[in-house]
Amino acid sequence: MTTSTENKVYQSAWGFHPCDKDTYIKLRKLNHWFLKAQIKAAEWNRWNRKDKQNRVIRKFIRNDQGQKIGAEIIGPKTEPNLDSIFCKIDKETSCYSRYDWTRTAQTYWLRKIKFGESTREEYCFYLTGLYVNSFGIDKDYQNAKRPRTEENVQPLKNSVEQINTLYEKVLEWENSF
Repeated sequence: MTTSTENKVYQSAWGFHPCDKDTYIKLRKLNHWFLKAQIKAAEWNRWNRKDKQNRVIRKFIRNDQGQKIGAEIIGPKTEPNLDSIFCKIDKETSCYSRYDWTRTAQTYWLRKIKFGESTREEYCFYLTGLYVNSFGIDKDYQNAKRPRTEENVQPLKNSVEQINTLYEKVLEWENSF
């Protein structure tokens, strides 16, 4: 997505914003879907880190006092679904060394890459080859939800047309299930 040059300012009861209410609601829904995609990516990453023999569903056996005394294996755990516009798997990125990667609190290796100043797109690569692309939605949402003074309003990174297009793509993808 490209940078927009629109500098429109919209006034609400609390201050000034870079977009109107309809665009803000779409940004909020897109941000929600992006956060859900991040959760799914983390779930897939946890599944992928395990060896094949350890990807199983267990049922715990309890004694009369309710204490766990063992576990039985019910069956294999299936691969989590990653069918999202925000998540992709690219095996070519998994061959990077961990030299420029950072360890996150969620205990997986992560590398944020910015692809040029003109696009301002930021990808989050995992060491397994999974990457999550926000399309700048998270930053636009944070920018749009905070009221500011009229001269301090920063324009959105994505244009309204790009936000509408991405919203329609995600809505179409979600309704396909």
